[in-house]
Amino acid sequence: MDNLITQLLNYALFNKHIAVHTASLSPKTPCAADPSKHTIIINTNWHTKKELPLQIAHEIGHVLNEDEGVLYYSTTASHNSIEYAASQTGINILVNLYFKDVPAGDANLNTFVKQLAIPSYMEPYTENCIKHFYNK
Repeated sequence: MDNLITQLLNYALFNKHIAVHTASLSPKTPCAADPSKHTIIINTNWHTKKELPLQIAHEIGHVLNEDEGVLYYSTTASHNSIEYAASQTGINILVNLYFKDVPAGDANLNTFVKQLAIPSYMEPYTENCIKHFYNK
């Protein structure tokens, strides 16, 4: 998990995004993004650690998608089209990082979804991303 988080932060830096991570926030304060400043804020004190990779990737997604305003990761806003698109971008990033050294025969959607706390409404999209990753 820590390796994946490191890869995500390196991905953000490589793409000229500023990643600020802090443990001084409340465990219930969500991660955020300010796409106009190419900045993401990561709450490393988040109450459910296995959700952090998707949250980081989601916030990177806001910056890559050039969304407007300051945006916060929230499962309650997950069906909003901007939030859903950020999650799609985030899942694409995660799939490429997570499966890059995994042989196709060992790829497992259920393990990926469970390890990274991917919401159930994103599972069909996630499955398609994994299939596309191996059929390049």
